[in-house]
Amino acid sequence: MIYIKTYESYVRRANFYELCRCRRKAIKVMKEGTNQSFSNLEIGSGYIYIGLMYKDFKELASASHYFESALSLCKNEQYPFSPNYKEIIECFIKNGELEKAMKWHNHLLGRASYDKKFLRLKKMNLS
Repeated sequence: MIYIKTYESYVRRANFYELCRCRRKAIKVMKEGTNQSFSNLEIGSGYIYIGLMYKDFKELASASHYFESALSLCKNEQYPFSPNYKEIIECFIKNGELEKAMKWHNHLLGRASYDKKFLRLKKMNLS
């Protein structure tokens, strides 16, 4: 593979493969990107990207692993709200990981102290 220097370049390349319906290649590109010396937020974003693709493949255990890795890596970072957090919590629930869903749901709600949009997750049904 050609040497890629920036996180954004990995994302662009993965998006290209995803658009070409080569999602396994997109996952491979993003896995390579998460092994680089990027910031925790960039690596966490890459993990979420990978998790979302595994979720689309209905590989919920793999998706859950990457979502948990992203949230754990960035738990002390400030990051903006994304609708993907709802999908992450729903993935934990569908994968039978209710305790994990509740843990991260509460953690994300706590982020409303700096971004009120996290309160959108409050109305989620965790059962």
